[in-house]
Amino acid sequence: MPKQFNLKTLLSATAFAAVCCLLVITWRDSIMGRTRYSRRLENHIEQLRARQPNNLTAAQWGCMVDWTRNLHGNSLIAFQTTTSEIAAFETKVEEHLAGNVDGTTIEWIWDAYADVCPGGQEYQRFRTMVNESLADLNSPMLLDPPTVHRDDE
Repeated sequence: MPKQFNLKTLLSATAFAAVCCLLVITWRDSIMGRTRYSRRLENHIEQLRARQPNNLTAAQWGCMVDWTRNLHGNSLIAFQTTTSEIAAFETKVEEHLAGNVDGTTIEWIWDAYADVCPGGQEYQRFRTMVNESLADLNSPMLLDPPTVHRDDE
């Protein structure tokens, strides 16, 4: 004989299922949103490649863009910041890149990543390597040393 459910059990099961669905939807939107904005940021950086300034060679500019893509891929860890923070950051980057771009634009991006998440702060140590690569290419512009202060200093 099949077990019968009473109204209280049915409502409890329905409420539990609804809460589970809301949690799954919230989690999915959060992960999906962070991924969406992360991909948009990567696209903004990649589009810089075609906007080479006159005072830099293709190799020099390519070096800056490549290192900035590395910065993005290795430092913007989605769980270190919220979806709304990443969305606001992506909007700020998009607005900043709407005008003319040059080496100082790349430097601004590096500083902005340091401000948005701990991974961006930690990645600043690679500015030295960027500058070494740029110096090997006889670049007229190098990135300023990081201005980020770590908590353990």
